[in-house]
Amino acid sequence: MMSTERSRISSFFTSTCREGGRFIFEGHIPAFSTVLPRLGLAALILCILSGVILTFQYRPFGNVFKNLEEITSLIPYGWFFRQIHYITGQAFVFLMLLHTADHFIRRRYRVYAPGEWTNLTAALLACFFALFTGFILKGDKEGLFAGKILASILDTIPRLGKGIAGLLVGSEDDFFFLPYLHHCFFIPLLVGYLLKDHIRDWLPGKGFMAAAGILAASYALVVAPFIDIPPDAPAEAVTGPWFFLGIQSLLRNWPVFPVGILLPLIFVLLVLILPLVSSMSTGGSRKAMRAYYLLERVIYWIILAAAFSYLLLVLSAALKGP
Repeated sequence: MMSTERSRISSFFTSTCREGGRFIFEGHIPAFSTVLPRLGLAALILCILSGVILTFQYRPFGNVFKNLEEITSLIPYGWFFRQIHYITGQAFVFLMLLHTADHFIRRRYRVYAPGEWTNLTAALLACFFALFTGFILKGDKEGLFAGKILASILDTIPRLGKGIAGLLVGSEDDFFFLPYLHHCFFIPLLVGYLLKDHIRDWLPGKGFMAAAGILAASYALVVAPFIDIPPDAPAEAVTGPWFFLGIQSLLRNWPVFPVGILLPLIFVLLVLILPLVSSMSTGGSRKAMRAYYLLERVIYWIILAAAFSYLLLVLSAALKGP
């Protein structure tokens, strides 16, 4: 069944590539800073559309792993929509991360009010949490492991930990229900609300939609779906989502609270206060302006060094194992 469906989809997208290419390449090539958000928005639209289709078939109760295997192998084109949903979700977050990095490196945070910069940072964090909940919803050994690790990390927060964990991850029979609600409903609404003042036009354009559609369909047709590990199967090593590999590596040798809570919190706080410190460097006495300017530069380079170090840690864990 999958081979017949694959040939039908391949024929359809082969016939539309030329038309899509005409939309993509006509006129001037947009600037890098314009391409990232437009292409990311196109990926988001495809992710939402494919997610809506999968939502009607997914059941967050009972044997979730078996349910997802049925979607992949038994339901017509289920494997295709699952592949599309996966790659477009990853692409949207990755492109949004690059867009944020582009703003940060060019010091565009100086033109944003602290509140708007906070919304953009919160939206990016929410997108990563969407990927994390999607990873849990696989229902396999890695998904169960990721959910339990998240709950155990949150439990280390004094007094509030268990309550926060109970709001994000379920327990026992309803383990997947809360991640399902967050992934399918709460997080998309939250991201839309946080970005409503930043995104002027929610329609990315025909060219970007064509490019995203062709690239996503090509991935779905060429790349075989990942083999999910059954929940009860033995496994030598179980890993979390790619962006969690750095933390997973550090947790092998360091206490949970500093690695899982304290260091990420300090990093986020430094990112959030940067526009405020920058605004203080443009007013007041000359001595104060110089002090805040130096403080801004120190925070800026600390953030860059921390982000680059974590990127190397993730790459090392991906290549060698956490």
